[in-house]
Amino acid sequence: MSFSFNAFCWFWFCIFQEYNQQSVEINHPFYHWKNNYCKARVLSWFFLFVFLLNPIEDVNAQDSESVSTSDQIGIRHDNDFIVLTDRYYSFGLYINYIHKLTEGILPNTSEHLQFSLGIQAFTPDDTATEEINQMDRPYAGYLGLNNGWSAATNHSFYNLQLELGITGKSSGAGALQRWYHNAVVISDPQSWVGELSNSFHLNLYARYAREWQLAPNPFSVHIALQPWAAYGSKDQFFQPEVAAYFGRRNTINSSIAYDQLGSTEREIFFALRFGYRFVGYNGLLEGNKWGDDSVYLVEPNAVVLHLGFDFKHRYKKNDYTVGYRFNSDETEATQTHQYIILSYARSF
Repeated sequence: MSFSFNAFCWFWFCIFQEYNQQSVEINHPFYHWKNNYCKARVLSWFFLFVFLLNPIEDVNAQDSESVSTSDQIGIRHDNDFIVLTDRYYSFGLYINYIHKLTEGILPNTSEHLQFSLGIQAFTPDDTATEEINQMDRPYAGYLGLNNGWSAATNHSFYNLQLELGITGKSSGAGALQRWYHNAVVISDPQSWVGELSNSFHLNLYARYAREWQLAPNPFSVHIALQPWAAYGSKDQFFQPEVAAYFGRRNTINSSIAYDQLGSTEREIFFALRFGYRFVGYNGLLEGNKWGDDSVYLVEPNAVVLHLGFDFKHRYKKNDYTVGYRFNSDETEATQTHQYIILSYARSF
């Protein structure tokens, strides 16, 4: 890890610790504020963990030094703590593995296999109530294994994914959140009344990207069209998306922007995203497409706006991402939602 990123992690550790100290001295009248104080406390230790995970390397090391890599393992955490909310997409935890193929299917492409195990929790806005008729969406836990294949050239990217997962109590998301609030946060846990029933899901995802470079490094500008689609028992949608990348970045087939391995050439850039999702089915609101006996289900909105910001940094074998996501209301009763993404990956 570079000295600058270690300093970045240490800075945020100190910020969150200061926030924690001030929060202790304030008698918060709102339940959600108490939860988010505790989340900030945990996130401060997350930054300290990343700081200690990698030693400070020689700041005079040559950035141009590049080592070929073919495998990567990473962790990712999604949470809405920083915007002081605790609703809807409450958290996501993922372990990811990527392998670069030495011989792929298509000629003149960089091909990868991806595997991701993730757990997600979705809650209504009012997590204190046990009355289903007062909830704006059902509780939903999801545990999924995603397997993907991608192929990339200098200007194009193709990605296919197959996902197997389960919803309901068997996912473990509700139990994990209740344990977290009892053992770590020391606050009243969510009720998880009316959670989606246990159900098996199978889904296919397809994504394509085409890029145009408008300016070269060291501060390059890339514009990309990135439509993607989903079909299965959990998700059915089509989402056209436009992304703009600004900063020092490699071409598609060797960039962290598309989770590509092989090059450790330094990258540091940010991205802006705009997507418009046409929803055909949302199994975390409507239950399983192939049949569901849950006690509480709701209809999704036909269109959902998605906005995003990403800051990505590749330094030698280390990849760092801080992201922000916003989406418009997913049902007639719900509100807009926003959350952050924190991830770290190590290549070898």
